[in-house]
Amino acid sequence: MNAAVLTDRRSIVHRGIDAPEAAPGRLLVRVSVTGICGSDLAAYRGTHPYKTAPAVLGHEFSGVVESVGAGVTGFAPGELVCSAAFSHCDACPECERGAPHLCTAKLNLSHLGWTGSFAELISLRPNMTHRLPGGLHPVAGALVEPLSIGLHAVRLVGPGTGRKALVLGSGTIGLSCLIAARQLHYDTVVCVDVGPDKGELVRRLGADGYVDALDGAPRRDALAALGGSADVVVIAAGYPDVTDQALHAVRPGGDIVVVSYFEGRPRVDLNTLVGHEVTVHGSALSTPRDFADVIGLLSAGTLDVFPMITHHLPLADADAALRLMDRSDVSTGKIMLHVSTDPGEFANEGKK
Repeated sequence: MNAAVLTDRRSIVHRGIDAPEAAPGRLLVRVSVTGICGSDLAAYRGTHPYKTAPAVLGHEFSGVVESVGAGVTGFAPGELVCSAAFSHCDACPECERGAPHLCTAKLNLSHLGWTGSFAELISLRPNMTHRLPGGLHPVAGALVEPLSIGLHAVRLVGPGTGRKALVLGSGTIGLSCLIAARQLHYDTVVCVDVGPDKGELVRRLGADGYVDALDGAPRRDALAALGGSADVVVIAAGYPDVTDQALHAVRPGGDIVVVSYFEGRPRVDLNTLVGHEVTVHGSALSTPRDFADVIGLLSAGTLDVFPMITHHLPLADADAALRLMDRSDVSTGKIMLHVSTDPGEFANEGKK
């Protein structure tokens, strides 16, 4: 089968590799379309903590069940599915208490030889796989995983009615948090990022305001756009000063949700955290409930997710796509790689 293989730092080669088999207890899925995640970019740059070359990256995808291995129930060939980026063990204390996203023995796609979704076929475990409605657009299906992460992060702090949220970072996860805040009925949502293109993107997705971090004072402008301090600040970017910016933008007694990972140790103003009695929540991945709720919203037609997408490319252009994401002078939204679908069919859903 064809796959886009990470062969070295900043090097992806489109080539043939051995196809996985429908082993007992596994599903074999033909990938339709796959998104490129920020963690894929980190692996491409050589900064990911455990995804290293050689590897086939990718975990945001939808596809069609090709075959079902012995012992697998609840799935049938021809069904459209998506999946989590990991398979939990179902046996550790975290799994037993209903928190599989915190599993201490989870196995991850694109790690230890497990081929990710930058390939024609992918092997999945049933406990990570989620059935999608037959009529759902495959591109929308590929966005379920990141949307579930945004929903999980935002609802850690409860419903949004009467509250104001500030989202620091407007990459895929930041955009997913914006969408989640809208679904949870936040009164006002303002996003911060770099460049005017991001501003257009967040407004298309329902943001009330956007602050370009390159223009003036981001904190002052964000507070002005919100009409005061934020009740909730979501950290969806890992730049060095982001935690202090969050602490000085949130109201006393407010909440900060950290959904981003950091390459180094961020600076934190602990005196402000203590003095203002701010609660900080770490948000890791998402749960089966988050997946089910996002799939339900997409199925009901209440989410318009296509504005997230700025590029549709064939799988063979995976290296070019990651080079584009790696550039500091180019602003991108979600880039979709089409594996068994034609990217030309989707040109009108985003912008090239």
